[in-house]
Amino acid sequence: MNLHDRLHCPDCKGRLAPVSPNELSCTACGRTVAVADEIADFVGYAVPGPNDPHRYGADPAAGEPPIGDLLGRIRKAAGTRWPNYLGDVLELGCGIGQMTESLLSAVPMRGLLAVDTAVANVRSCRNRLLSRSGTDETPVVFATISGHQDAIRDAVADTVAGVDVMGRIGDSRAFLATVHRVLKPGGRAWFIVHNRRYRQALCQAMAEALVQAFARERTWPAENCAAIGVLARSRLLLMHQGDFRFLSNVDQKHVFDSEALEDLAKEVGFVTAEMIPLAPDPLGAEAARSLCESAGLSEGFARELAPLTASAGQPFFELLARQDSSHAMLLWLTKGSGPRVQVFSARPKPPPVAFTNPHTAMGGPGPRWCIELLARDTPAGVTTRVGGWCLANADVRWVRLTLDGVAAQAPVWRPRPDVHEVVNVAGLYHPLNTLCSGLEADLLFEGVHPAGGWCPLRLEVVLASGLVLVGPAPEAIAMGEPIVISQ
Repeated sequence: MNLHDRLHCPDCKGRLAPVSPNELSCTACGRTVAVADEIADFVGYAVPGPNDPHRYGADPAAGEPPIGDLLGRIRKAAGTRWPNYLGDVLELGCGIGQMTESLLSAVPMRGLLAVDTAVANVRSCRNRLLSRSGTDETPVVFATISGHQDAIRDAVADTVAGVDVMGRIGDSRAFLATVHRVLKPGGRAWFIVHNRRYRQALCQAMAEALVQAFARERTWPAENCAAIGVLARSRLLLMHQGDFRFLSNVDQKHVFDSEALEDLAKEVGFVTAEMIPLAPDPLGAEAARSLCESAGLSEGFARELAPLTASAGQPFFELLARQDSSHAMLLWLTKGSGPRVQVFSARPKPPPVAFTNPHTAMGGPGPRWCIELLARDTPAGVTTRVGGWCLANADVRWVRLTLDGVAAQAPVWRPRPDVHEVVNVAGLYHPLNTLCSGLEADLLFEGVHPAGGWCPLRLEVVLASGLVLVGPAPEAIAMGEPIVISQ
């Protein structure tokens, strides 16, 4: 198994040929690819940032949590879908090689190509495999390839696999199309992905558990505040699903609806696409413990929070279908064995519901907010510091400001346990909404400059449903003078 048999030139798709032990060269355009320590490096010296939307695998600086017997759980979930022989395997986002090692230890295959964006990860993977005994039994080759580079040849893999790679890639459709292209006819692919509905229920349950603990203790210990930070980051992800431009600045970019991801895979050409619960956890106790521990919270705190989450979360988890009963899901895909005509129809979407008055669509108590603004004129335009909080009985996505006709938006997600403590005494708002209601952003209104030290101002609250509430605000904002807008 050679690198040049699995890879081609990302510029012209020409064939690569070895010109020395340390270099491959394209026979068509002459592009060269360095090979160091048996790793073909298509990324070069460009180190991918932790928020690179084209990055495979985990951030080398952050490390990876141990995966334990993840392969055993995958095989159990796959059941009879799991083949007796994996053939040629391509692992996308190999990281430091934990799954690579598990696959080589437990599953017969012809050979394996391990790919990641970060050369530090691939080196760690290679070193891990070299330390094993019997590494010569299955040939393994390595490459660093960015998610936007077409460097893998068509139809070279019988099996494509990846752990927590789809949630980090910006363009899910393009990723699945690449997987379909590199698979041989009749091949299969599997990936571990996170379920959006389960994450939503888990966050609601954990919020309930935390406010119950606060009601008992009447204080927010440091680890409780840290757990609220975990909820806030999850809420940021949940509120902005589908907004790739905004989520390009965060590491985890996607959680998935089961049927939507299945439909997307079939759209790009897969014959079958199934989302399978990897580790059903119908009350969320294990998922809460794992989420806390992965965020660096103590094992003792996670153990205490887990049963409280299971108790408080029963009303939320009961609403989930069996297909959504696990935080981690196994996406299992198969490619057709030959040419075929495939007519695909996505599941119909419900028609939009129109409301003449947005306030009537929310129900319950009316929205409340306390928004702090400080605007300053700069050469690029007016910059406005936005702080405070915004709370409604429905999910709030943005606070939108418009200065002199130019709009900018501040996301609502920051931890604000004090808002729950002061505003939600009667429990009229859901705890997740109050605990994660904070605002903290610097907005640039490019090209806007004040006339006489003032700019016309409009304030709107944008809900996750798309409804927009127009808030009371002064008609204009003065430069350098802080104002507070309350409702």
